Amino acid sequence: MIKPQNLNKGDKVAIITLSRGLLGKSSCKHELDIAIKRLQDMGLEPVIMDNSLKDMKYLEDHPEERAADLKQAFMDPTIKCIITAIGGDDTYKTIPYLMEDLEFVEAVKNHPKIFIGFSDTTNNHLMLNKLGLSTFYGPC
Repeated sequence: MIKPQNLNKGDKVAIITLSRGLLGKSSCKHELDIAIKRLQDMGLEPVIMDNSLKDMKYLEDHPEERAADLKQAFMDPTIKCIITAIGGDDTYKTIPYLMEDLEFVEAVKNHPKIFIGFSDTTNNHLMLNKLGLSTFYGPC
């Protein structure tokens, strides 16, 4: 198993929506604000991925964009951790865009990151585990 490095103060943490997500809903803004403050209080720098706050319909219709955000997070050497947002039931739709992308597969193996989330993102845990990455099933 590939084990990612520990987090250090100043590290960047990607916040990503891999499912249809709730993160972009106005009713969830207060939760996002709390999460960002808590990460900052720990000395970490939150990075909201490009599509993470888009509306649920857009995210449902564009699994390739959700997959692109995960690929971007793994490709970015400054991002050390990826935290997923909960919400939805179609994360599995991202997997073909990722597992068939050799650049993504190599990025996971060569630039391992801490990956955290639960619920629908179990699909992504299994995908990353298949690539050899040790992940953390936990808070989102």
